[in-house]
Amino acid sequence: MHRRTDSTAWTSAMALALCLASTPGCGGDGGGAPTEPEKDAVLELPGEIAAPDRPVTSVEAVEDETEALADSLIEFAEVLRKRRFDEAKEWFSPELVAHAAVGHSEASRTALPLGVERIKYDVEASAGVGRDGFMDSLRSLLGEWRSVDSMLWKVKGASFQRGRSRWGRLDLKIHITGVDASGGMVSVHGRGDARVTRTRGRFLLDQLLLHKWEVERRSAPIFTEVAASTGLAHTWARFGTDANNSFHWNGAAAGDVDGDGDWDLFVPSDDQNFLYIAQPDGTWSDEADERGVGSPDRGTGAVFFDCDNDGDQDLMVGHTGWPLAGGKMGGERCRIFLNDGAGQFTDAPGGPGLQEPFVAYTLTVFDFDGDGWLDVHVCGYGRVDVEHNNSWTEATNGSPNGLLRNLGTDAEGRFLGFENVAAAAGIEDVRWSYAAASADVDLDGDADLYVANDYGSNRLWINQGDGTFVDGSEDQGVVDKGSGMGASFGDLTGDGSLDLYVSNMSSTAGSRILGRLKEDIDAETHALLKKLAAGNSIFTRDGDAFARVPGEQGGIGASWAWSPALFDVDLDGDLDVFCTNGFVTGELAFDT
Repeated sequence: MHRRTDSTAWTSAMALALCLASTPGCGGDGGGAPTEPEKDAVLELPGEIAAPDRPVTSVEAVEDETEALADSLIEFAEVLRKRRFDEAKEWFSPELVAHAAVGHSEASRTALPLGVERIKYDVEASAGVGRDGFMDSLRSLLGEWRSVDSMLWKVKGASFQRGRSRWGRLDLKIHITGVDASGGMVSVHGRGDARVTRTRGRFLLDQLLLHKWEVERRSAPIFTEVAASTGLAHTWARFGTDANNSFHWNGAAAGDVDGDGDWDLFVPSDDQNFLYIAQPDGTWSDEADERGVGSPDRGTGAVFFDCDNDGDQDLMVGHTGWPLAGGKMGGERCRIFLNDGAGQFTDAPGGPGLQEPFVAYTLTVFDFDGDGWLDVHVCGYGRVDVEHNNSWTEATNGSPNGLLRNLGTDAEGRFLGFENVAAAAGIEDVRWSYAAASADVDLDGDADLYVANDYGSNRLWINQGDGTFVDGSEDQGVVDKGSGMGASFGDLTGDGSLDLYVSNMSSTAGSRILGRLKEDIDAETHALLKKLAAGNSIFTRDGDAFARVPGEQGGIGASWAWSPALFDVDLDGDLDVFCTNGFVTGELAFDT
């Protein structure tokens, strides 16, 4: 849905740019079906696809058309992913003229890390084919693959002609991944221009000029999916059903809960929690109920740490609760489960700090006061079911963050729990905080904290060593406006200093709309909105502060990004980046 706001360009851009759900396109009919060209004919391609000479100028109208087209291509991509080639043919005009998907001259080969080879093709020098020839080329490309794992035909930009004969020119991105006939990994990357025409109420592609066509291959997978075979797979009700209508997202925690030297895994979930205990044969067994952590369900962020300093891994689980009458919060509080040393847990009271409800999304463990007892920062998000964010660029109506100071144990060794000192420490922020990461940023011997905020700018809280923090975001150069979803510290440059990776949701629709509004918005506001839709950020240490890495250096294009993890994938001594991404969907990607 498009959220309709007032008529100013700025609010229209913000509402349109940061939502991805679709609105049906306008009507119109381009006329009857044209004549089918000869199947095997070599066709002459146009030098370029002409732009509309009387373009639709209303931002909302053109975006409605674009979203309708994008939705149609998502449906097409799903049909093609299943290799139903005859059915996929229905998305193309009988008069289609296009570059084929195979048969191009090779332009270059490049060896990439991890044994990957990239082949670039001189696609622009190729002759054109008709609809049957184009579908035959797709069948030749994909027909022998063992699996087609993902298929993306994405509209990066579009313009449409006014009038009864509605047609448009679009900037098209194609991305296909899968497993080829020999069992190797393969991905195809394409970019080009296309022309579409509304025919009998639907868009059909009638011209496709490719400018880029690359194939990357590896002889074998880097990782192998083993969740089902090792006992970690679980399927829940489809999102949007009565059983699964949560807004919040669940996390996971890993640790050796029973002291046997193997990593175990806790996963909070709707209806039940899972505690997967590692077995000697490499499988996992869910023992959540037997070990005392099967409920309460609907937890969010979770973390294992030794909260009572007795040498074993305890478990804290965040909860969002739910709204009550009068704006008060009810539901579950954050929970602390104490480990008896053998992997059996007891739900502990948790002290005064865990008696208040948080809209808790992420729990970050660090000893902020240096007393030897691990403390916890709680990222407090907002309640969209009570009140939407009050700004797209600097929302301040989120739930307060928490800073849970560990009270240690009494003389008999009983854990005393936590107290919330966020207000006294100066970090009881009310932005929509999603995730956080801790490190000694200023190298003064105490732990600082970086907080990624949705709908606005992130914060770097510098520890003053006296139990308080000050905002050092600007001084350190890490003010990062966007839809902050995650953060990780690590040495990305190999110079011995900590760098920072921040994941932000990116919006193709937002970037597309803002491109149309460039002349209607002042430069500063336009740059701000472009940043909000731009995606991830990398900051490397540069002397006493950080410097943003230019996007051209890569590593930021994770689309709808969530948590990042930094680790050495190819064992070459350098940290690589793994960033989870995606959005929960129904049967089709626009069915959200």
